[in-house]
Amino acid sequence: MQNFYETLLIVAPEADEEGVSAVIGDLRATIESDGGTVLQARVWERRKLAYIVKGKTEGIYVLIHAEGERTLPAVLKDRMKLDESVIRSMVVRLKDQQEIDVRQEIAERDHAGDASAIEEQRAAAERRHEAEAVAAAMSLDEIVAAEEAEDGPVDSDDSDLGDDVEVEAADSDDSDPGDDAEAADGDDEAATTEILPVDESEDDVAVNPGDTDDTIADDEGKEG
Repeated sequence: MQNFYETLLIVAPEADEEGVSAVIGDLRATIESDGGTVLQARVWERRKLAYIVKGKTEGIYVLIHAEGERTLPAVLKDRMKLDESVIRSMVVRLKDQQEIDVRQEIAERDHAGDASAIEEQRAAAERRHEAEAVAAAMSLDEIVAAEEAEDGPVDSDDSDLGDDVEVEAADSDDSDPGDDAEAADGDDEAATTEILPVDESEDDVAVNPGDTDDTIADDEGKEG
């Protein structure tokens, strides 16, 4: 036997009748997709909140009673967290005398208009999903347009890198490596054959350290 759950949620006060119906229809579909059955789903009342919730001082209270498996509370909570129009929610399991009383109350209510109300809730939920899909698509288009504007147009004057490489290669082939080598050899020979002027003054003559020992030896020989 399935458990009996009561879901109380508060919808943002700016939501119109269509918006509230969409919220209920969406939760009804969530319950049914989890294998549950909605016994009652209705707008309870609009009332002032005991304290501010998400910047709101009042909200629209919605009450849903359903039968479902033990997984239902978690499924409902996850779904309501994704709905920005739901500012507060609570799912509790009713049992024993409390369950009996609520079931009796549901049975005694006039359900003559339930079929049309359920149909309207489903239709409102579908319309909201379609509107959200369109908004998401528009947002994606805006993101793509912004990225294209940020990247800027491609400069058509940019030359092809392959052509630049070919031109550079052609320029480097025009000069003959042999000519460059001969020119370098000529410069070396000119540098080698260049004769620097020598100052014959004894005070300015630099003595090569390698020749110092030989010079001293010659002087000693002469003295001997």
